[in-house]
Amino acid sequence: MKDIGNFLKERREEKGISLIEVEKDLKIRKKYLQALEEGNIDIIPGRTYTIGYLRNYSKYLGIDEENINQIIQTYNNLEKQKIGLEKTKEENIYLKKKDRSVFEKKRFFLPIKYVYLASFILIIFIGLLWINNSLKKAQDFPVPSPEIETKTTLTLPEENVETKTETLIEETLSPENALISKMPILKIIANNNTWVKVLSKDEIIFEGILFKGEEIFWQSNQSLNLITEYPAKIETYYNDEVVEINKGITNNNILKYNFNPTLNI
Repeated sequence: MKDIGNFLKERREEKGISLIEVEKDLKIRKKYLQALEEGNIDIIPGRTYTIGYLRNYSKYLGIDEENINQIIQTYNNLEKQKIGLEKTKEENIYLKKKDRSVFEKKRFFLPIKYVYLASFILIIFIGLLWINNSLKKAQDFPVPSPEIETKTTLTLPEENVETKTETLIEETLSPENALISKMPILKIIANNNTWVKVLSKDEIIFEGILFKGEEIFWQSNQSLNLITEYPAKIETYYNDEVVEINKGITNNNILKYNFNPTLNI
């Protein structure tokens, strides 16, 4: 929205018109006009008023109808993104936590499992030693008289260590965990406000303006196409490695770069 506001402000200043003059001619309060130029539309009472102010202000500045419609469409897209921004951030947070848990499993899950297994075997071993020692001590006891029939039954715990080991390894190396850990991750960080579009099999999975410092990423084993302004105003990482996307295909200040799992992993 700040880009639209800057465009309107530059157009007004080119014509040498003050906000007070616009307020007088359009009967729109100065603070709302200033809010449009600064991109701070939250103070404007409702979406309908915002669209009306944008259209009337643009016509007043002599902007043609085609560009006015484009401005309105951009505003509508930004509103849709704003509505879904919180949801998207929550999904990104969940995805980050999920990715972190996957990495932690990959790095630490196997050692912890083996520690548990080693502890379990050690406990069994100590138990067997204790039982063996008890049996040796029992042999030193006085032998009872022939009239007394003594029967001693010892029940040893039955544990199939090999079976438990195989089960733990199978759980750790399950196909689901292996698949998740191998799926590549595309991460984008905006160095400045910029437009970004991401497609998977010609289907748009994201399109909009990333604000400075904003970060988004996806985990997918499908080929991804990234389209943005050239030169790029974003940092791009594929599987935590920096990608020089400026080496991609450029056409009329538009940059296109393809991330292919079979080539980039």
